[in-house]
Amino acid sequence: MIASVEDVRRLSGVQPIEWCRHHPHVADAAVAAVVAALSLWAHLSGAVSVEGRDELDPTWWTTGLIVLGSAPLLWRRTAPLRSGMVIVAAETIALFLGVGGPAFLGSVVAIYSIGAHSSGPQRSRTAAAIAVLVLALFVSGWIDRLDLLDQFVSTTILMVTAFVVGDNLRRRRDNVADLAERAERAEREQELLAEQRVLAERTRIARDLHDVVAHSVSVIVIQAAGARRTLRSSPDDAEQALDVIEQTGREAMQELRGILGVLRTDADRASNPAAARRVPQPGLDQLAGLTTIDEMRVDVEIDPAIEVDALPASTSLTAYRLVQEALTNSRRHAGPEVTVTVRLTAEDGQLFIEVSDDGRGAAAASSEPGFGLSGMRERAAASGGSVEAGPRPGGGWMVSGRLPLGHVSTRPDLDAEMAQ
Repeated sequence: MIASVEDVRRLSGVQPIEWCRHHPHVADAAVAAVVAALSLWAHLSGAVSVEGRDELDPTWWTTGLIVLGSAPLLWRRTAPLRSGMVIVAAETIALFLGVGGPAFLGSVVAIYSIGAHSSGPQRSRTAAAIAVLVLALFVSGWIDRLDLLDQFVSTTILMVTAFVVGDNLRRRRDNVADLAERAERAEREQELLAEQRVLAERTRIARDLHDVVAHSVSVIVIQAAGARRTLRSSPDDAEQALDVIEQTGREAMQELRGILGVLRTDADRASNPAAARRVPQPGLDQLAGLTTIDEMRVDVEIDPAIEVDALPASTSLTAYRLVQEALTNSRRHAGPEVTVTVRLTAEDGQLFIEVSDDGRGAAAASSEPGFGLSGMRERAAASGGSVEAGPRPGGGWMVSGRLPLGHVSTRPDLDAEMAQ
């Protein structure tokens, strides 16, 4: 069975074209050596003669002229214009003087190299100079009444073809390089977008963690303090406070599992299917769970026009978190015996959230600042809304927020997750 060329290449492990691309200087030296050898053989053996002219016998200077018409091919990639001019000029002079041998062999390779490895106005000027040299050679032959029409036509076609082939190869090579650059740029942009998505996801998780932990811990601390005070005088009240602590802790753990579940790898989910189940994110339909705190009276007023169950998952979650953080701040800073009012209204396609208390208000500003207010503002801004907070006229503190009811989330995958 006869092996194909591809089989021979695969077995030998050598790809000639690829090898030449990786060793350009060696390849150019080989081309120059082959062209020089063929030209010298034709010159010394007289295999190629100059039609209509007295051919000179080989001498040292004619041999040097032949070598000059091929040696510059060593620089056909690095200096294609200069080497091409030298080669064409040397072979044109040789043919004009009657030195047989080269017959534009080196010129064809040089013109191909000009097309393949150069561009711009300088190349056009060099090509025009080469055309003038070749034309001058044939015009001198016509002046000597030599019939060179066939040679002129064939030489012109050969040189133009060499230039066109080289130019097309250069254009193709530039297109491939441009496509590779575009692919690399697109890959970098994809990596940048992926990093931005990861950063946004981390920010969202950090906000959720802050909301869950701050709210749950504040409830637990308040209930624990109440249980400690009533443990001896009223065991039933202490037991009820401990029940609230237990329930709050369980709810916090459940929410934390849902939030941190996105950080699990696919391998973790495959090895532990229970971990793959995500707990639905809370919404305004669970607002009552935030207000069942004995130490603080919370009044909730919801506009009847608001259909809580019909709100988008992202809007409902954001509103829930805003109320949760505002209640947490009231528990921390408003002081004892405080009344908090939560009011939800809808107008002009906007959901307005107002959480106000009659506590210490601005008097608590000296406390160590946290990240609650900034987190609320970031969360509202992510949904296309805004949050403002400050002292309430007549005493106390107020947090007011605005969320668009028709806001389309930029994270449809997050909305789908919330809706589960």
